[in-house]
Amino acid sequence: MARIRTIKPEFFTSLTIADLTPEQRLTFIGLWTHVDDEGRCVDDARLIKAAVWPLDDRTAADVEGDLRALTESSLIARYTLTRKSYITVTGWSEHQRINRPTKSKYPAPDQGESAPAPVPTCGDDDSLNTHTQLSEDSPQERNREQGKEQGTGNRESSSVPAPRTPDPASDRDDVERLCQHLADRVEGNGSKRPAITKAWRTAARLLLDKDGRTEEQAHGCIDWCQDSDFWRSNVLSMPKLREKYDTLRLQATRPAPGSNVVPIGAAAGRPSTTDQRVAEGMTLAARLRAQEAAQ
Repeated sequence: MARIRTIKPEFFTSLTIADLTPEQRLTFIGLWTHVDDEGRCVDDARLIKAAVWPLDDRTAADVEGDLRALTESSLIARYTLTRKSYITVTGWSEHQRINRPTKSKYPAPDQGESAPAPVPTCGDDDSLNTHTQLSEDSPQERNREQGKEQGTGNRESSSVPAPRTPDPASDRDDVERLCQHLADRVEGNGSKRPAITKAWRTAARLLLDKDGRTEEQAHGCIDWCQDSDFWRSNVLSMPKLREKYDTLRLQATRPAPGSNVVPIGAAAGRPSTTDQRVAEGMTLAARLRAQEAAQ
């Protein structure tokens, strides 16, 4: 996968780079976009040719010649591990600053059967900075995402445990009341009382905060569900309640068989001023119709 990298102006005045052919230089630059965030990739000229020279007539053998020249210049290092060959860009961590780098799935050079050759100094200071060190100050790179499953390549253990992310819903009384209310209704409907899990508390918090439901509306919807046919084919959970809240409320507002009265307000699980005004209007209209019929 191609990645965005940067290049310093000093690249073009480096004596080490000047000893390379234009094709070898471009292969070196193309490698930066081909290697992962730790500067490593599989050592296969065919893959590199496809990534760096996809529309040119150059062959994998030509690219292999470029890689040999880059190795002789100590710009890259080639190493093997368990019969698999890899490439690393020399001094990658010193000259490329990656924001939120992804951990490499390939083994490090010091794990391989051959260590990378040292970077040549021989009076050419520019050769140490041939690939992109940011000149301006940059903030320290953030720690890699906690809890991300490690790959099978480089398994490093850390002595410092990852900090646990606090649950923002664990200490909220309204969330706890809502979860306990639903658990009581599930148990009262003949099912085994469910455990109040983190997923329940998270769903309750999102229902109240993100979805904009009031605690009274949520309690009303739970009470309606217990008295409806919904319980006969479903064991309601807090995540399912949040997912199906609008559907359940719509079912609650449907008129009963043989009736043209639509239950609203608290009976629908979501009372509002608008609902109350509509109810008053419907009541008044029914009263007027009754008076006209009596006359």
